[in-house]
Amino acid sequence: MKIVLGVADLKIPIWEFVDLSDIMVNNLTLKTSKKLMLLKKLREEYNLTIWVDSGGYQILVNGLKIDIDDIIKRYSSIPADIYMSLDIPSFLPSEKQYEIVEQNIRNFFILSEKLKDKRIIPVIHMYNSKLLQYAYEKYVEAGVDLIAYGGIVPPMLRATRLRLLSLLGALILRKLNPKVKIHVLGIGSYLMIRILEKMGIWSIDTSTWRVKAAFGHVIVPGLGERYVGNRKIKFGTPKIRPEELELLYRELEKTHFPLLDQFEDLLKTFAGRALINAWVILKTNNGLNRRSSFIKLYEKLDYYNKLPLEELLNEYDKGLIYATHKIKK
Repeated sequence: MKIVLGVADLKIPIWEFVDLSDIMVNNLTLKTSKKLMLLKKLREEYNLTIWVDSGGYQILVNGLKIDIDDIIKRYSSIPADIYMSLDIPSFLPSEKQYEIVEQNIRNFFILSEKLKDKRIIPVIHMYNSKLLQYAYEKYVEAGVDLIAYGGIVPPMLRATRLRLLSLLGALILRKLNPKVKIHVLGIGSYLMIRILEKMGIWSIDTSTWRVKAAFGHVIVPGLGERYVGNRKIKFGTPKIRPEELELLYRELEKTHFPLLDQFEDLLKTFAGRALINAWVILKTNNGLNRRSSFIKLYEKLDYYNKLPLEELLNEYDKGLIYATHKIKK
């Protein structure tokens, strides 16, 4: 599976420590000529494939105006290889969802027409199965060979029915046409990479390495995130155990982590934890430990992966109806 590392503000030069092939930047953070020059350098000197996210989710969450002309202007100035179409996220079926789907399709065709020299990737969200297939067919008819599946970070944050349903949407897209590759936006944690890989997803992107480090977390191969700070924890991420810390060290050693002699010092800083996390995500693969909190999700997806497409579509729609009803109540 291709792992695209989200580099946010470009402040941590991860490309100097880890052998990368792809990185993703956010259109909204590329506001200076210095950053644009750095992107050009990363393409030319480090031979990195640059992906650009439109920032549609952040625009919506922050109540900003979504303007396709602004995106066209911004994309024209960004030196990159792959550009995400401007998309309006839709987390659950609603009366307005058809309008949202149509707007997202229009955005894709406008960007493709105005930026003929750019590779624009369409984005699909957790629509009902008919809209999911409708949008998919529109993009495939246009000749795309890669479709992104997005807007599922919010439902993935809590252990509810929506977590499974959001992933079933990606599974459906993957099953519709084996020749079309599926990229899943924003949920490439260590454990999710293992799950999505099992589902046959072609690529993911992730900023987990950086986000978790900011909260004092490191990623332990096979287990997921653990807290390495000194404060007491009542809820949330478990504090790392001595045997888990030893496991992390052994895996870094086995995969030839270049800063192993600084291991203890790296654990104490944001940048240090971020480097460890990026290395674990890109260079280690211990599968899923039976102690992982995601093991049940993994097993459920394995079951759904074996269902015929028509049966999978029915199960997906039933789940969406039930989840929507529960939320409205």
